[in-house]
Amino acid sequence: MKRSARITVAVLAPIGVVLVLLAVLPFLFRDRIAQRVQQEVNDNVNARVAWRGVGLSFFRHFPNLSLTLDDLSAAGVGRFEGDTLAAVSHLRVVLDVTSVVGNVLGGTPLVVRAIELDQPRVHLLALEDGTANWNITKTPPAASQPKANAKPLAVSLRRFQITGGAIVFDDRHTRLLASLAGYDQTLSGDLSQSRVTIQTTATVDSATVVFAGIPYLEHVKIGLTGNVDADLPGKTYTLANTQLRLNDLAVAASGSVKSAGSVLALDLAFKAPSSDFKSILSLVPGVYAHDFDKVQASGTIALDGWVKGLYGPTSFPAFALTTRVNDAAFKYADLPLPARSIAVDLSLSNPGGSADSTIVKLDRFHVVLGANPVDASMVLRTPVSDPDIDARLTGRVDLADLRRTVKLQGVDQLAGTVAANAAVRTRVSFLEKKQYDKVAANGTVDVTGLTVKGAALPRPLAVQQASLALAPERAQLKSFTGTVGSSDLQASGTLDNLIAFALHGDTLRGSASVTSKHFDLNEWRSGGDMDVIPVPPKIDVSLDATVGQLLYGKLTMMNARAKLRIANQRATLEQFQTNTLGGQIAVTGFYETTRPTKPTFDASVKLTKVDIPSAFQTFATIQMLAPVAKYASGTASTDVRVSGALGKNMTPVFPSLNGAGTLETSELALRDFPALSKLAGATKLDVLNNPTFQALKAAFRIDNGRLTVQPFDVKLGGIAATIAGSNGLDQSLQYTMNLRVPRSVLGSGASQAIAGLASQAGKAGLDLGAAAEIPLAIQLGGTVTSPTVQVGVGNAASSAVAAAQQAVTQQASAAAAQVVAEAEQRAQVIKQSAQALADTVKQTGYRQADSLTAKAGDNPLLQLGAKAAADKLRRQSDDKAAAIVRDANARADSLVASARAQAARVGAKP
Repeated sequence: MKRSARITVAVLAPIGVVLVLLAVLPFLFRDRIAQRVQQEVNDNVNARVAWRGVGLSFFRHFPNLSLTLDDLSAAGVGRFEGDTLAAVSHLRVVLDVTSVVGNVLGGTPLVVRAIELDQPRVHLLALEDGTANWNITKTPPAASQPKANAKPLAVSLRRFQITGGAIVFDDRHTRLLASLAGYDQTLSGDLSQSRVTIQTTATVDSATVVFAGIPYLEHVKIGLTGNVDADLPGKTYTLANTQLRLNDLAVAASGSVKSAGSVLALDLAFKAPSSDFKSILSLVPGVYAHDFDKVQASGTIALDGWVKGLYGPTSFPAFALTTRVNDAAFKYADLPLPARSIAVDLSLSNPGGSADSTIVKLDRFHVVLGANPVDASMVLRTPVSDPDIDARLTGRVDLADLRRTVKLQGVDQLAGTVAANAAVRTRVSFLEKKQYDKVAANGTVDVTGLTVKGAALPRPLAVQQASLALAPERAQLKSFTGTVGSSDLQASGTLDNLIAFALHGDTLRGSASVTSKHFDLNEWRSGGDMDVIPVPPKIDVSLDATVGQLLYGKLTMMNARAKLRIANQRATLEQFQTNTLGGQIAVTGFYETTRPTKPTFDASVKLTKVDIPSAFQTFATIQMLAPVAKYASGTASTDVRVSGALGKNMTPVFPSLNGAGTLETSELALRDFPALSKLAGATKLDVLNNPTFQALKAAFRIDNGRLTVQPFDVKLGGIAATIAGSNGLDQSLQYTMNLRVPRSVLGSGASQAIAGLASQAGKAGLDLGAAAEIPLAIQLGGTVTSPTVQVGVGNAASSAVAAAQQAVTQQASAAAAQVVAEAEQRAQVIKQSAQALADTVKQTGYRQADSLTAKAGDNPLLQLGAKAAADKLRRQSDDKAAAIVRDANARADSLVASARAQAARVGAKP
């Protein structure tokens, strides 16, 4: 080997050994360190903490060792059982390598150098009684001693980093709700020292703060830079050179925070160093979202405030915030009109002790849009326990001027005027207790010539004229005339608690009379996978409705009248009547969307003399449950009670349907019905080809989507018949027909055919000429389009009654085995249909769950709510699917057992 090669090997060999050791050593220590972390968690945390995987590496933070926990989660226990407090995609802890070796070999402290959190999701929740889900640290027993095998853990933290975080703080005790999305933060400093200066930078893509139902920040970008002088033993943190930026508004902050258990001692002050009006204008979401850098602004602001006192489960600090805007204006460069003469005088104050002591005062709000001024003022007291509000609004807005002043996303056309002169002075408790003598409410809101078009609305909205008058007990909708899409509306009525609805989110109650010449329900569908018409929450109204022409699906209804009650996301129809399909329809029942993914209904429907072909073409329910209607002509009347679930396009989920009813027809003709055509071919009875039924009346029931017809008598082209049986969603037929065929309708072909059938049945020598009627027992099976026919011939009898009795006896014996076979076949169909339905229900539920989480976007508050709702929806879908299969199996087994028992009673041997 050459000298140069030997030198190269000598140099690279140690490096290779080191690299191998760096790659191998983590595997030697990983399990021990993971066990150490798990032990620390179990000893100190009262929560369910878990992670998917553990990784160790020397390379990421060489020469230190990095420990990574993947998919770390902490779930609550006790009152917060099952709630996720925190979830982190990756938690990385950087450990001093020498401390790791010393801890494993000699019990020296593990030293933490840095902590990194990747995509943490944190949900901090305090209940109305102050109990908080973040209080999970275990309190050691007073007389506890260190464990004999316990090894110390030291913190020499120099960097703490959060990337892509989302935090929700929900304090229901003080009605404070805050959320942060897109949260990044870096802290640096040597936390091994008792006193340290921590340098921090933080950014938030979207922050929202709501207190006592009033939004103070809405989707605001935040930036924070500054230093914190930390006295770690004293848990006191003092701000130095700290600046907070809210969108374009910079706020300088100073003061200190001291931690004492679950209580924070706050002494903070803040002030906006800039007096530029444009900076505070950036906090208006609609303005900041569209070309804010091109907005021209003038005017001055003054903003300052402070917070001082204790904040904790039973304490609340004193604070004050004042904001003043004087003679301000703003204008978009590409819009013609400015908003001008803007003045704001807003203050928030609290003497401390309770969040309920907060007072919000908007002494003045003034703006001029176009040529029209708008003025408002408000005072809000006791916002937590019993909101006490005094509010006034005066002004007129030309909506066309508004669109020429402010950019409105998703609005293509906006015109009309809104004029208001209203005042309200009340406590919410006065409204709840109906103490209207203590409520002051008066004024009017008038809308004229309103037109709105845009992507945000499924259909254009036009209001020719609307007038609302306020009063303490109820607001009166004096008039409303408008259109939504192609539908016109005229209404008048009263709203009993409009003020409580607006101020406190109570359910809106009222009554109205509504008329329309033309109303298209199809335009109100919500779109999406379910495509349902949603019933809105927090609405409790009664409507007397009259519609000249009402459209729904393929159905055109004339002169529709109904009493409609909307409450608890349920629409209840009473006395609905309309003319359609050549007859009349009357409906009483309800439709509800308390579970938007699966709306349900329960209705009594009465159809009177409707045209059968038209009804078949219009109603999917008839197509599925009464497929014979495809071949029928004439009119029918039915009275049915049916309930079940609705799916896409408001179509019933047929396997869920249950009900019962009656059917009556006048003369009814069947043309090209495959089952009767096949029966006519087998018996050569031409009268069964395209027969005409005389009036019939039958009772039926619907069980999980299968329609069963009770025995009924009918004249079938001059032949007396008794018919009973059922048909399913798979178009399967299971019907029996007992015919009493008069000798007079027997031609030579029919006589030969029936004689042949009798011979096959072991009844050769049957004298057809001696019988006044020939009893035939028919079994119809197969499907509607591909039926099977079995014909049995009874003994000759001198009367129809005797023939029918004999036919029934023979049929029972011959068909017993067939009953069991058909029951087994039907049971198999039930199980297969149930499994298919269960798969569909599960797929639909999971798809809806995925849609919920997708629609939540980047908003952490929506994400957490959507995740909980999605998980619940998936569990419900699994349970529902399992229940469908379980119930179907039980029903199928019961069906077969019943058939076997029936066969045994007639002496059959299936």
